[in-house]
Amino acid sequence: MSPEQKKYFSRQTKLPFLGESGQNGLLQKSALVIGLGGLGSPASLHLATAGVGRIGLWDFDTVELSNLHRQTAFTLSDIGRKKTDTTKEYIQARVPGIQIETFTEIFSERIDPSIFKNWDIVLDCTDQIQAKYTINRFCIQNFKPLVAASVFRTSAQVAIFSPHGKPCYKCLYPNLEGSELLSCEDGGVLGVQTAIAGLYQASFAIQYLLFPEKSPTHSAFQLEWESPLLYETFLEADPNCSECGSGKREETFRDEIDLKDWKEWKKDPKYILLDVRESEERKETPIGNSIFSPLSELSINTALSFSKEKIYITICESGIRSKKAAKILKEAGLTAYSLQGGRKILAL
Repeated sequence: MSPEQKKYFSRQTKLPFLGESGQNGLLQKSALVIGLGGLGSPASLHLATAGVGRIGLWDFDTVELSNLHRQTAFTLSDIGRKKTDTTKEYIQARVPGIQIETFTEIFSERIDPSIFKNWDIVLDCTDQIQAKYTINRFCIQNFKPLVAASVFRTSAQVAIFSPHGKPCYKCLYPNLEGSELLSCEDGGVLGVQTAIAGLYQASFAIQYLLFPEKSPTHSAFQLEWESPLLYETFLEADPNCSECGSGKREETFRDEIDLKDWKEWKKDPKYILLDVRESEERKETPIGNSIFSPLSELSINTALSFSKEKIYITICESGIRSKKAAKILKEAGLTAYSLQGGRKILAL
């Protein structure tokens, strides 16, 4: 440690189980944080202030006003900036000698999974099921521990999984693909619960990096706002799990495209961009060269009036409602894909 770091961590190194040797060990460790929202903001900061020496920050999004009630790395002056840039500056202004790497791609199955080899632990701070499944798969493929969390309204859940799974996230939630889950944008969230869950993620990650044998890798922890107790549930590995067991992972039919696809496809007039947001959203932030059919009014019957000669690319604000819309169009016999990342990715 440098003299500055010795002073910075002086209160922490007084802990009998840590000392300067333990702090030096932690400074050699690394953590990849995927998602810099309500979970990733506090998690990344407290990994850094605890002394994890290298942190990866992964998020494609920019700061919006609606983020600020729960995403603690940002201020009003950061609106419109990349979350990765803002978070990096925020942490570097707080922690001497910290190394930060940033990634601004949308996280998807197209990401090279070998990126995970460069990190000692991964924190899943995303809010989309497909991303969570993919992060879980990449961690198992690269033998990396995973700390996952989610918050819905006032309920928070956190779990840490070993580098080999058994159990893994897919053991805990085996069948969430295509489920009608609400995002924070649709269902609402209590900001303080996201901060608590993110702090637990950081705490579990630090504990694993210091004492992996003590980590509760066979438990999930639930925290309810109405009854502020931490409830622990023992997790059993699924021997037939498609990721960490003997089961074979089924390849699902592709239902999303990314920005790279759209930039190529939009040159062909058979591809139609279908805005499925509500009227107020479309008025506030128009999407050029798109047609309009709000999800609230979209049904199989209304979709039957669409041309079967066209291919529809559904788009909403962040890519969640558009997946539901694409599913409706497919049920009506049309060809449709959801644009991953929604209007936000078009704005980048």
